[in-house]
Amino acid sequence: MIYKDASKSIQERVEDLIGRMTLKEKVAQLYCVNSYGGESVYDTRAEKLKDGIGTISYLNDSFTGDLNKDKETIKGIQKFLVEETRLGIPGLFHSEGIAGAQIPAATTFPQSLNLASTWDPALAQKMGTVVKKQLTAFGLKAVHSPLFDLGRDPRFGRIGETYGEDPYLVAQMGVSFVKGIQGDNEIMATAKHFIGYGNAEGGRGGGEQQIAERKLFDTYCFPFEAAIHEANVKAIMNSYGMLNDQAVSTSKWLLTDILRNKLGFKGLVVADYGSITHSFLRYRVAEDAKEAGILAFKAGMDVEQPGNQCYQYLVEAVESGELEEAHIDISLSRVLETKFTLGLFENPYEDGDFFNEIKKAENAELSQDIAEKSMVLVKNEDNILPINKNLKIALIGPNSDTKTNFFGGYSSVGSASTKSSDFDKSEEDSFLRMLYTGTITEHKESLKSIGIEFEGKPTPEQKEIIMNMIKQNLNSDDSSERVYKTNEEFVQMFYPDCKSVKDVLEAEFGKDHVMHTKGCNIFKTIDGGIESVKAAVQQADIVIAVLGGKESMIDPEATCGENKDNINIGLEKPQLEMMEEVFKLNKPVISIIIDGRPLATPFVSEHSKAVLYSWLPAQSGAEAIVNILTGKTNPSGKLPVTIVKETGQIPMYNSRVPLYIDINEWAEYIKTNQNTPLYPFGHGLSYTQFKYSDLEHDDTVRADGELNLEFKLENAGQVAGDEVVQVYIRDNVSSVARPAKQLVGFARVTLDVNETKKIAFKVNMKQLAFHDLNMEQVVEPGKMEVFIGASSQDIRLKGAFEIIGEKLNIERKVFSSQVTIEEC
Repeated sequence: MIYKDASKSIQERVEDLIGRMTLKEKVAQLYCVNSYGGESVYDTRAEKLKDGIGTISYLNDSFTGDLNKDKETIKGIQKFLVEETRLGIPGLFHSEGIAGAQIPAATTFPQSLNLASTWDPALAQKMGTVVKKQLTAFGLKAVHSPLFDLGRDPRFGRIGETYGEDPYLVAQMGVSFVKGIQGDNEIMATAKHFIGYGNAEGGRGGGEQQIAERKLFDTYCFPFEAAIHEANVKAIMNSYGMLNDQAVSTSKWLLTDILRNKLGFKGLVVADYGSITHSFLRYRVAEDAKEAGILAFKAGMDVEQPGNQCYQYLVEAVESGELEEAHIDISLSRVLETKFTLGLFENPYEDGDFFNEIKKAENAELSQDIAEKSMVLVKNEDNILPINKNLKIALIGPNSDTKTNFFGGYSSVGSASTKSSDFDKSEEDSFLRMLYTGTITEHKESLKSIGIEFEGKPTPEQKEIIMNMIKQNLNSDDSSERVYKTNEEFVQMFYPDCKSVKDVLEAEFGKDHVMHTKGCNIFKTIDGGIESVKAAVQQADIVIAVLGGKESMIDPEATCGENKDNINIGLEKPQLEMMEEVFKLNKPVISIIIDGRPLATPFVSEHSKAVLYSWLPAQSGAEAIVNILTGKTNPSGKLPVTIVKETGQIPMYNSRVPLYIDINEWAEYIKTNQNTPLYPFGHGLSYTQFKYSDLEHDDTVRADGELNLEFKLENAGQVAGDEVVQVYIRDNVSSVARPAKQLVGFARVTLDVNETKKIAFKVNMKQLAFHDLNMEQVVEPGKMEVFIGASSQDIRLKGAFEIIGEKLNIERKVFSSQVTIEEC
């Protein structure tokens, strides 16, 4: 059979296989099953998988804590598909990977906002390579990572999963991660969420988005377009929500007209969990599951996930003439082409030794390196940091003696106790609808026994009581198959070397020099907590306050995460009350923020001597934090987001268009201190000083040419360090409003004391292309300014040049500048 002959071309194999398939076998390749929990297909595979399957979910409560058992579950399902179905088509198992392979004991990495704070695409590629090896060694050949969403609203619970606010930075980090994780066609990476997901009104994940077409193309599509053409990303996942009043999951305009026809994507489009069902359960653009399935499929959605609530009706739709079988074959060919490209037919099982991969010391070292390079020192008054070992420390705060709060919601730790419905909210929608109807009809007498009586339908008050009862039951813990019960137990079992800040500080300074008391929890006060803190502070020379929140879908103390958007973008009230009392004691305070969001901390920042944003630094987070505090590591992270002072300033981001006479002004609110952010995009301090000098650049550049610029960077301080140099361009006059500053290049540069290096950039003018008044993508001639600096606001060198010649119409932008670094 041709399709089993690896010497034949993929196209020949796909065509041969499609020609042998029944309609049911074809449609089965267009949906998904779960490999875990009460919904596991493992025990019913002979019935449910007899026609084959497209993708298999391995997420969340697949974790039993028994790695060998989990591996055997995957292998058992795959073995059945390969050896006992008629055609032997292997399944494509998928997981997550933005914080490491989502597998117990796999190396955990700092989350995406951390990675973006390194401004080091090479680190992203290295991390992707490690994640790839650990996933494939477990038997997983697809990953729903990374995010190419722009993170511009700190209320959005998933902003920590993004690479920040800027399309160029997001593209550079995301493309590099995809290159690492896909390797040589070893894994299918999935760029998500197409499109505008992080831009929902009010920061409500999955909510309404209104984005003008020009902004959509030039800003939000840019990172996805880069992933398509620079990294050959194999899959793209749709976003939840509605964009310009269209449900994304059923929008032909988005999934075909833009994604395929305009951006040039030829790979697989997979549904975010339950997003097709949302079109009728939530958004009401379809009447039922069948109509939703037909609409999504016609729009360009190849695969429904995590089940087949809607695509189960595609067979019926073809048989009734509502769909053509030839259209089924188009999506089917993409699924099969992906499986052939990944080599699944030749090697459907694990590739490598998982237990050997997770033991490699260099992987843990890489995780800590990313953590250290990602931490952003935003304030260091009087050079209070680094601290010396002779000081007596008061260690306080809700995150001072925690481990689990170092991990993101999509890490193995963060997802250890979740259930399918925590991710696939449509599953909960369906259950709630079904269970409520059943409860008020079939169990009416039972409701009477607890005092709920009604004629016809329950009253609104009764409905709320009944729904709360159902939700409580639906969300009850089902951990009978697990050898662990809590996330804390999970960390102890699979990451025994993970330490808290308290652990590492005591080891570094000695227990006698560290007086620890939490003072408060994230959301709640502790009886006598503030008095305990005051007592410790009064005895101390310096205070280290480890503050912030927790990212989780399910934890009661979660401040962010999927389905955990938060209108409070600052520290919770008990922490602020505690810090107010601490500052009254006039001891120097170092504040550390552990959180998945860029928290607004104006009060704490004003009164602290030093402030360090550590984000979610994963398994070696405590060591990384203490290494920064003690100077073993020189901080070098830069903010990938603008940090605002309060909710009312949202949105504030660097690449805003000019609004006022002074192009550098952000706003003109009544109170002048609200007109600027707390900390600007690209900001981050070091323990050394860097000197920029000798800028040289072209004076004129053709529209199809490159701007050449170079300058010198010197470490003029007392310790070695890394500087992230940033290049911005401003279009002085254009046919449509353009960014006040557009990031077009950056580089992380390592310098010893007194060392100088020459930094040279080549910036292609097609990077500056935009859609003009006629919605044509053009490079316009005109005068430009160039800015080079240590942040978007800390500009050290300025220049000007002119784009000459005629306006240039282009089909595709250039996505990256080129940089070279030479010794002087």
